[in-house]
Parts: sequence; structure tokens; C-alpha cells
Amino acid sequence: MNERYLKLEVIWKDEDMFELKVSANNGRYSGITEVYEVSDSLLKFVNELNGFPFGKDKVTHSCGEKDSYAYFEMEFYKIGLTGKCGLQIKMEENVATEYRKEEKDKLVMELIVEPNSIDIFCRELKLLAENESGVAELKAVGKYTNNIA
Repeated sequence: MNERYLKLEVIWKDEDMFELKVSANNGRYSGITEVYEVSDSLLKFVNELNGFPFGKDKVTHSCGEKDSYAYFEMEFYKIGLTGKCGLQIKMEENVATEYRKEEKDKLVMELIVEPNSIDIFCRELKLLAENESGVAELKAVGKYTNNIA
């Protein structure tokens, strides 16, 4: 299955925060990381992303900390006048030692998404943040095909 997606799933929570399992696949590359998040931060992002791309050029959200245990960032941006949007996903996990920050699993990928998919993702993400449980999934456009004959 070569589905293209970004999926956020709550896998743990306590009274202060919750942990998200973030998985993404662009048809060729895929990755998973687990980061801590709080409802207020995620709800603020949902409000910024809602209605994207109308009236906005770029919306970004991140959780975790770069060059620490785990990090996740999603940046939505307009792609010209096509009506489609780009989503750059950054993931990091597993710093080996404080002296060798380059010994880390890192991934950067892009998904192409349509505004309607972003609207659905916003609704799911809002419920996830409010309930601190569940799954929010953003479906991307098309399937990956390689150029091998």
C-alpha cells in the first residue's frame, strides 16, 4: 500500500500532557517518532491552520525539541496558484550522546495536500486535542510511482 499520509495518534497521557505517535509516508519514504504535546498548543495550531491556505502563506507547528530526544515539525505552505498545498514534515529521534548530535535518526519529507483534506485534518486534530485521545490523519494527493520500466 503506497498511501501518502501524516498521522498523529495519542498513545499515552497524564494530567499535564500527552504523547503522540507521529507517522508519515510520502509513498517512497516513511518515518515514525513519538513526542510530547499539550492541548493548548495543539488547539492554537488548529485555529491557525483552519481554512488554510486562504489568507495565509505558511503555518507551522512543532513538538519536542530539536537535537534532543524527539522532535516533530509540520509546515504547511501554498504551492503557487494550483490550489494545492505543500506540507514539509521533519522528524527526529534518538540522540546517541550529547557529544555526537549527528548520531540521530532524522527525516524530512514533503506531502502534497488539498485544502479539503486540511479541513478534515483540522476537525480530527481539534477532537484529538480536546479529548487528549484518538487519531488525526491527513491524506495526501496521489500515489507514489517510480520511473523504473
